[in-house]
Amino acid sequence: MEILLGAKKGSYYHDDIWAMKYLPRFKWSNLTEKLAYDSAVRKKKLQQEMTQVKKETNFFLEQVDKNKQISAIKRKREEKQSTSHKDTPVTAGEDKTDSMNSSKAPKQRKLAQSSLRTKPIPSDILSSVFTQ
Repeated sequence: MEILLGAKKGSYYHDDIWAMKYLPRFKWSNLTEKLAYDSAVRKKKLQQEMTQVKKETNFFLEQVDKNKQISAIKRKREEKQSTSHKDTPVTAGEDKTDSMNSSKAPKQRKLAQSSLRTKPIPSDILSSVFTQ
């Protein structure tokens, strides 16, 4: 069904045609229901996308905060180690690596120092072990 929209002759819409097809058993409520459903689906998708973006943003911000905390801890440890190295003199029997590892492994340092104090093994015992 074609209907002329034209109003007066000088009107912009005078020669426009509005083409409609007659749909039997079609009600206006069917059209409004479809539009309402489409709108609800679009809103739901948008809400889901927003929650996903919010989760990603929060996760990123948490990771940034964790990284700041870890870097601050590392920096404090380095400062503490650098100040402790400046304060303690290094002896002839002790390496710098031993003094660096002293805070991490005190048992290993004690064992290394006690092994330096042991008496050397006599050469006759060593020769009897290796000649067999």
